[in-house]
Amino acid sequence: MSGRSVCALAVALAVLAGSAGCGGGTASVAWKGRPRSGPVEGGQMLFGTLVNRSARPLALRAADVRVLDRRGRELPAAAAFSGGYNAGIALRGFGAEMFAAAMPSAGDGANVDLAPRATVPLSVSWNGAAVVVEVAGARLTLH
Repeated sequence: MSGRSVCALAVALAVLAGSAGCGGGTASVAWKGRPRSGPVEGGQMLFGTLVNRSARPLALRAADVRVLDRRGRELPAAAAFSGGYNAGIALRGFGAEMFAAAMPSAGDGANVDLAPRATVPLSVSWNGAAVVVEVAGARLTLH
């Protein structure tokens, strides 16, 4: 193997190793740090920060955030681009109310345009045994 080939292989392996952290390989978004999650009455809540790892802006919709169980089945969930509980968007009430459909008038926290390398807080509530939060096609593991 030539020196040039070895160098190219080393660079490729370094890129793969660097992107293999929490949040997946070549996904456009990833967790920045470790999200916090825990039980609430009637389900679970997660507070985390997303980072745009792509070279282009991303238009994210909270309505497109999905929570999946070990078998890949979607669980009842609600999400908002907010750093905490926001009763007017998606994380409302307790029990069954927490997982109700988003209110049509909810604008703040429902959508976000995320520039490259920018971050945004994400709050998610769900009911069931989740292992993954899916955002913009990226499957972000729950630790």
